[in-house]
Amino acid sequence: MAIRNEELGIMNENPCPLSHVPCPCKVAASDFDGTLFRGENITATDVAAIKSWRAAGNKFGIVTGRCCPMLISRLKDFDVTLDFAICDNGAIIFDGAGQIIFETEIPPKVLLALMNDAHAAKSFHFLFEAADETFCVNVGEKSWVWREKIHWENFLTFTDAAQVPAFPKKINQLALGFETVDEAQAAADALNQNFGDVIFAQRNTYSLDIVTAGINKGAGVAKLLELTGWRGAVHVIGDESNDLPMIRRFNGCTVSTAKDFVKREAAAVFDSVGDMLKNFS
Repeated sequence: MAIRNEELGIMNENPCPLSHVPCPCKVAASDFDGTLFRGENITATDVAAIKSWRAAGNKFGIVTGRCCPMLISRLKDFDVTLDFAICDNGAIIFDGAGQIIFETEIPPKVLLALMNDAHAAKSFHFLFEAADETFCVNVGEKSWVWREKIHWENFLTFTDAAQVPAFPKKINQLALGFETVDEAQAAADALNQNFGDVIFAQRNTYSLDIVTAGINKGAGVAKLLELTGWRGAVHVIGDESNDLPMIRRFNGCTVSTAKDFVKREAAAVFDSVGDMLKNFS
């Protein structure tokens, strides 16, 4: 399944072919929410820095907990072109042609077991995220889905738990939502303890994102490099707990608005993604 280039903002002017001669280009991978996308905006300064970075022959892409359509819905309003997109916290990767080059699946029986867990049952919703569609189950009145539905209704399918075993697409990520950070963390801890051999649950503020075991943003960037043959310096930047796997793995950076526990693990702190790109140009 391909996502159209113009939808994702991915261009293929100078692709590095898969499994061919390694490309020595530098690679920059940025988290989206809270890092590149702040205050409902991507600044003109950041956009210009991304263009300059790519014009020099380097690669730039997003590593996000969002599914691809949720990224597209926000990115389409800004003049940003990507060379790759790693979505669902590393569970699915799109290359420079907008094609899926890596994808994992949470089996239906595991999804059902997760839904029946007492901690998960406190969630405002169950969002089963596929490459181009999100199946919404048990969406409560406190769910932010209702607030954002106007932006995403073209790929949201509302259904019930009985349909989970019959979903027609691979589910890359299960997303939950809670009222407090403590509830989200408690659910993450419980699910990892009970199902840690098959899944990995990680908190992102009030949300909880569940992917297959071994998947995270750091593993996603590593898989991208393996598949593309890009061999230059790698620079990653993020701001939240789900960014820590890639920050730790690639000696990465954070933004000045990040929480202190993220800053403590980052190699450098920049005011913006554009500032990081300028520093490593």
